[in-house]
Amino acid sequence: MWDAISKTLSVPVVVILVQCLIGQTSGEVGGSDNLPDFELIGFATVNGSTTGGTGGKTNTVTTSDEFRRAASAAEPLVILVSGKLDLGTETVTIGSNKTIIGLGTNAGFVGHIYLHGASNVIFRNLTFANPNGVGQGIGKGDGLTLHSSHHIWVDHCDFLDCADGQFDITHGSDFITISWCRFRYTNAANDHRLSMLIGNKDNLAAEDAGRLHVTLHHNWFGDLVQDRAPRVRFGQVHVFNNYYSATAINTCIGLGCSSQVLVESCYFEGAKRPWRSRSEPTCTQGRIQWNDDNVFTHPKLVIEETNTEVFKPPYKYKLDPGKAVKDIVVRYAGVGKGPFSPN
Repeated sequence: MWDAISKTLSVPVVVILVQCLIGQTSGEVGGSDNLPDFELIGFATVNGSTTGGTGGKTNTVTTSDEFRRAASAAEPLVILVSGKLDLGTETVTIGSNKTIIGLGTNAGFVGHIYLHGASNVIFRNLTFANPNGVGQGIGKGDGLTLHSSHHIWVDHCDFLDCADGQFDITHGSDFITISWCRFRYTNAANDHRLSMLIGNKDNLAAEDAGRLHVTLHHNWFGDLVQDRAPRVRFGQVHVFNNYYSATAINTCIGLGCSSQVLVESCYFEGAKRPWRSRSEPTCTQGRIQWNDDNVFTHPKLVIEETNTEVFKPPYKYKLDPGKAVKDIVVRYAGVGKGPFSPN
């Protein structure tokens, strides 16, 4: 995945390759007539739209400096990323109205990507890693951090080793969809293998209450993930058709202060605790609702929480059967597994 792409490719050749990718799948998917629906659904479609850089120019970047300039530009842009970009120790801040797409299966970032007060941003077909914990301020050590940002779609991305969270959604961020992504670690010596926070502190109700609406669907939480898949405070989070294969995971879904989580038709393979209350006694306890189509394989399954009605998603969606989720997600989640158009 992270093998170097030849630097001899010229920009015109890269553009031709992208044009060939439009509306097509990778060879691994094989052009089946029965492809899943990869269109945007979920909370990123609510109270506005998430169109990214649609209508803006297309800019292909091959260096971290080129990416920094494009990412911070004021105008809408479609940014095509060629190769693995080492971002160094400085956080890269993404501006609003951007679509960022990786070319091929080797595109992505080593370092910290940060959105602060941004809106209408799309990430697709990219790998995020931050094994050395670089960056500054909030989110240092994360792969991707959302801070007070809204209408964000992250699709068909891979999240690898990070010194802190792989992907954290904090400080009143809202209307987020995370779809067809893969979360895993390669270094068992890392003792902080925690994938995703949604809401980062119990004392931030003023920022977070009534926000943090997040949809996670068809994601794969796999090798060496320990916890936080996700860990939720305050938000309304819809978790459906996700596959959990991390057999050593402590808890898949953590229910924090005032959280509401709806879990539908997921496949929990080897997880003893698919979810667990993480609320402090001084907080309003988190609540969870689940349907009867989730699959659990652990022989000593522990579920102590009460199945309580939470919220009704304000968008249309279709559930795949829980028993089919493992095969579907393994086949189609992650980099290189879907059609990617720069529009």
